[in-house]
Amino acid sequence: MDEKLVINMDEKLVKEYKAMLPGTDTLESIVAKGQIKDVMINARLGLSGIKKDEFIKWKENPMKFVCKHDQTAYEKLMAVGYHPQLRELMGVIYIKRPYGYGGSCLNGFGGTEYVRFYADWANNGNFTDLWEDQGLGQVNVFDPGNGNVNKLPIEYAVRKGIIMPKKLLSMLESICAVRRVRAILSWAIIPPPGQPNWNPFWGNVVETHIQLDN
Repeated sequence: MDEKLVINMDEKLVKEYKAMLPGTDTLESIVAKGQIKDVMINARLGLSGIKKDEFIKWKENPMKFVCKHDQTAYEKLMAVGYHPQLRELMGVIYIKRPYGYGGSCLNGFGGTEYVRFYADWANNGNFTDLWEDQGLGQVNVFDPGNGNVNKLPIEYAVRKGIIMPKKLLSMLESICAVRRVRAILSWAIIPPPGQPNWNPFWGNVVETHIQLDN
């Protein structure tokens, strides 16, 4: 594992980040903070020293916007694979920092890591044909905290069952077809359907090949 980990984070920024997160004790405290997802995004922006304007510009055109920050500073999709017996696409996500995910599992909501999978069933070099958007896998993640910095990265997994007519899937399995797969990881923001070239603000894109051999 050669991923760069940020173990020591600015204590002042961490304190401000924690103060921004919605409390889980009462409904009033949640409502007072506003939309939970927006609050968590703002909290991470502050923790990262990223101006809100950068995020707004990215939202206007994610596929053309060039991010100046390290998009994999907090999480990274490390590997994508296929389980032929379960007929599921799977991914492994590294959580690389002690804070920035929406709170601890003891007293926070945490945040969601989304992975949208695409498969080039038509074998024509794109991911825009029928059945090639395989939908979302997702997992809720939490801040590991300072007490677990020596255990970073924390690894999470996502999985998504194949979407395809059984007849077509059986045909591909009968010839042990090898096909290209693309997976887009994004924290807090769902990668939109039918956009295989979408660029996450936080996250990354992984491509690999799988073999259909049930």
